[in-house]
Amino acid sequence: MDRSAMYRSMGMTPPPRSMTAPNRRPKYVKLAPGDDGEFLPDAFFEEYVPISVNDRSPHFFFPTGTDGSYTRMGTIPGRQIGQIVITHTLFASLSAVNNCDTSRWDSSSHASDDNKSPESQFMKVILDRKASQYSTSLSVENVGFIFQNSENNWNRWISRDSINVIFCAAYTFHRNGEHRVWRLFKVSSGITLSAFQDKAIAPIMGWVRNFHSYTFTDFRDGALFGPEVGYKYLPDSKYKLAHIFGKEGDQIGYLYDYGDKWYHRIEILKIFPPEESSGAIEVIDGKGMCPGENLRGNLNYARLLDEYDDASYSKKAEKKREILSTPNYDSFGKPPSLFDPAVFDLGAAKERVAEALSSTSSVRAGSKKFHMPFAHDGERMIERMEQRHLKKGQSILNQRDEENYGFWNETISNKRDGRKEAVCSYCGKPAAPEVELKACAGCQQVL
Repeated sequence: MDRSAMYRSMGMTPPPRSMTAPNRRPKYVKLAPGDDGEFLPDAFFEEYVPISVNDRSPHFFFPTGTDGSYTRMGTIPGRQIGQIVITHTLFASLSAVNNCDTSRWDSSSHASDDNKSPESQFMKVILDRKASQYSTSLSVENVGFIFQNSENNWNRWISRDSINVIFCAAYTFHRNGEHRVWRLFKVSSGITLSAFQDKAIAPIMGWVRNFHSYTFTDFRDGALFGPEVGYKYLPDSKYKLAHIFGKEGDQIGYLYDYGDKWYHRIEILKIFPPEESSGAIEVIDGKGMCPGENLRGNLNYARLLDEYDDASYSKKAEKKREILSTPNYDSFGKPPSLFDPAVFDLGAAKERVAEALSSTSSVRAGSKKFHMPFAHDGERMIERMEQRHLKKGQSILNQRDEENYGFWNETISNKRDGRKEAVCSYCGKPAAPEVELKACAGCQQVL
C-alpha cells in the first residue's frame, strides 16, 4: 500500500517518514506482519536507556506543551480553532498519535496487546508509568522526574488540606475581557476526583449530576483522569484532587460533555495548612448562571450571551426560554422574567451541594438518559433491559416528563459509598481510608 499516494489523493501532505524505521523495529509496540513502521513518530523507536535529555521512549517520553501546560499526552499536536486546541482524537490517552495508517491493526476492545494499534500500545506504557508513580513512591524526588521538578507536596494528600478553587467556564468572555461564568469554592484536596466531580463541581456549577461524561487533565503532563466507563483513562475513583496539582497557581483542565465539549479551567488559589482546614465543601462566590445543557459548548454559548446583550426585550425573553428549556433548569421554578444569565444564585448552589452530599455517589455505568418510547409498553421494556445490568444494591429510578412525552431513567445506588470515595453527607469532608465513617471529624455530624 502506497500511503504517500493515499495522502496525496486526498489533498493532504504525507507526514514525514521516520528516519529510524528502515533500520530498527519499534520499542514497546508490536506491528502487524509486513509493517515497517512507516509514518510512526520517532518516539516509537527510541531505546529504553536514555541516551540524552531528549529521549522520548514511552518510559521517558514527555509531551510538548505551550506556556508550561500539557493538554494531551500524545506526540502530535491538534489543530487550533480560535482559542481552542482540538486534538485529533478526543480520547488522547488511547490514540494521541494519528499520523499513521491503523487500518491493519485490530483496535477493538477485545483485541490482545499484540493486535492493538501502535498508538494504543505506546500510550498504555505511558499510562502504566503514570500510575506506577503513585503506587511505588510518594517522594517528591520520584514524582519530580516526571513533572520536571514540580513542587508537589504529597503531605497535602495525606493530611487532606483545604484549598480555595476558582472554577471558570473557559472561552466564555465578556467583551471587556472578564469571565462571564466562574465559581469560587473551598474543598479538601484529599477528595477523590470522582467525588469532586459528582459532589462539588456538578452541583456548584449547575450541571446535571451523572448526565454526561467528563475528564480531568493534569496540565503538568497531559494525563487524563475519568470514569471507568467505555474509555481508558486513569480512573478518577482511585486518585485524589491533590494528585493533579502541585502548588498555588496551578491549573487543572476539566472537560464536561464529549458532545458539546464544555471546557473549564480550575485554578488553585490558596492552600490552607491542616490546622486551618475543615475539609468541608464551601461555596463562596460566583458569577453567571450555568450554561444550559446541550447548548453546544463554550463558544456557542458565548455568542448567545453576546446576542442576548444586544437583543430587544422580546428577543431576550426568547433566549431566556431557550436556556430554561434545557435539562439543568427543569427545577428553576420561577418565571422567565426572573432569570438573568449574568447573576449567580449562591443560595441555590448551596442547596444543590447539600442535596448531592446527602445522596449516594452517582453510578457512572447507569447515567441519566431520556427515553421517548413509541410502543405501548415501551417504558416497561426499557426498564427490563436496564435491570439486566444492575449490580447488587442498585435500582432504576424513572422520572416522567409529560411535557416532552417521555421519561428519564438512571441507575442509583442503595448502599453506602465505599470508604475510599465517601465524603461526609453534611459538610463534604472526605473520609480517611483507615476510619469507619460514623461521625465526621470536621463537622461532628453523625452519619
